[in-house]
Amino acid sequence: MSGNGEYKAGLLEKMPKTIRKMFNWGRSFSLWPVHLVTGCCSPEYMQLFGPRYDLERWGVLPLASSRQSDVMIFVGNVARKMMLRAKRVYEQMPEPKWVYVIGACASSKGPFPESYSLVRVKDYMKVDMFVAGCPPKPEAIHYGFLKLREKVLNEVGGGGSTETVKSTQ
Repeated sequence: MSGNGEYKAGLLEKMPKTIRKMFNWGRSFSLWPVHLVTGCCSPEYMQLFGPRYDLERWGVLPLASSRQSDVMIFVGNVARKMMLRAKRVYEQMPEPKWVYVIGACASSKGPFPESYSLVRVKDYMKVDMFVAGCPPKPEAIHYGFLKLREKVLNEVGGGGSTETVKSTQ
């Protein structure tokens, strides 16, 4: 990203399509999220790295370092003060990067629409994947990761459209 928030085309966009597809295939199997987990959706999120869902077999490996991560995950309530720090972490992440929002609180303030201190993530940064629900089922979050992998695999340049996964209760 350039200083004004626009995507600058890099060397990969100038490469032949077959080489871009090979890079995107590699990226799709190495989504490393940095996660900001603050709400009641956290038990559903934590299940994804256990033996039942095992997101690591799909290449989703949670890391603590923002300098190596390429997916930022918001789970639960996002306060205005936290969003300032989250934007700083997001700016430290290398390109290309994606934002993944889980649950109603992070996407629309959930049951607290009139709160002065909570914010919607989409008001501060471009969101690539939403998972709706309060709280969403682990299956929906897992499916959202698979859809994000699909999006990364088919991506040409600096981001595409936002997708939403709905959780059935």
